[in-house]
Amino acid sequence: MKYQFALVWLVVIVVVLIDAFLLWRWKKSKGFKSPASRLFALSFFGLLPLVASIGFIYLGLRMPQTDGAQIYRDFGWFLFLFLLVYLSKFLFTGFHGLQLALNRLWSKRDEKVHHYPRMSRRKFLSQVGIVMATAPFVSLLFGAFKGRYAFYTRHLTLSFPNLPAGFDGLRIAQISDLHIGSFGDRRAPLKEAIALINAEQPDLLLFTGDLVNNFAAEVRGWESVFAPLKAPMGKYAILGNHDYGNYSRWPSESKKAANFRGITDGYRRLGFQLLRNEGLVLSRNGDRIGLAGVENWGTASFPQTGDEQLAARGLEEQGFRILLSHDPDHWDHKIRPQGIFDLTLSGHTHGMQFGIEKGDFRWSPAQYVQKRWAGLYQEGKQFLYVNRGLGYHGLPARVGMPPEITIITLRRGPLGSEVM
Repeated sequence: MKYQFALVWLVVIVVVLIDAFLLWRWKKSKGFKSPASRLFALSFFGLLPLVASIGFIYLGLRMPQTDGAQIYRDFGWFLFLFLLVYLSKFLFTGFHGLQLALNRLWSKRDEKVHHYPRMSRRKFLSQVGIVMATAPFVSLLFGAFKGRYAFYTRHLTLSFPNLPAGFDGLRIAQISDLHIGSFGDRRAPLKEAIALINAEQPDLLLFTGDLVNNFAAEVRGWESVFAPLKAPMGKYAILGNHDYGNYSRWPSESKKAANFRGITDGYRRLGFQLLRNEGLVLSRNGDRIGLAGVENWGTASFPQTGDEQLAARGLEEQGFRILLSHDPDHWDHKIRPQGIFDLTLSGHTHGMQFGIEKGDFRWSPAQYVQKRWAGLYQEGKQFLYVNRGLGYHGLPARVGMPPEITIITLRRGPLGSEVM
């Protein structure tokens, strides 16, 4: 938990620095002498950062001790309100800093007399700063009240020369990172998502981990929502890093173990068969392929108990194999070098729930954390697909990174891919 406390204190320091700078700039403005202006400065640059700092310190200390999912939702909305204000403040601070830098670099020149109003450089930069500071405010509002439930179905066709003819045309639905406790009592959004999945008529449903935020109790009451989910060849799942209950300090190992058993049982109650470092053989039209799933393995996520070689035991005779591994870091570090699996499906990143994807241009803060952060990747004859997640965690919003349902169609033919 040390990194979480370090992050809390980093946020507090950033808050203090931003508000100290903005207060200094506010004092230099002409309106600072009025009582109303001083009251605004006291509230916006004094009281607000104090509340933000105390809130983050409290929640940072409280979250590891909690035994319920409500604290995660409280933290998410607190973070949302914080970013709503401080992203705008941060951008406004940046533009004011730019203005100061330009004033120092550019020599002042006498203004020429014009017969029409002319906007000064200072006024222009200030107005640009206001516009840019408004953008994240509007984006976050949209992401919270619309974006997090704007389910998006991505279609992908992958061709393999070694795919058995009986599996030509197999339709796989992949979902990931439900974090079901984040939905609270809101059943309607996931009912809509399940209806979208069923409308695609997948043969196989694969869930790549993180059913919960941390607690087995999060699954209660969702059984009837998932009951209509159909996949004639089966619904299979793996555990994600959040499914081990490692994000709390438990009073005893037996309590933690009981919570973990409740989470694994929750997968079963929702209709999924868990694959824990194990594989099985799927049959279709007289042919067979291998399907395997591993425990979590990541360079930043924990635990590191995934064993792809153990999962592949018994699948040696299968000419085509699919692996489920929650964290995409596993692919580069362990899976790809061994060349056992043709297709690996992952999740975990959420695409950081924020980004821009337009044509061939893709950007998200997630790319600075993980090499494979969203979408399709190919190295040689092996493919990795990273699902952007169906739910949300932490910030109750998605901006430019909608919750994803992936429909993968497998074809027998020359190695290739087509993303639609």
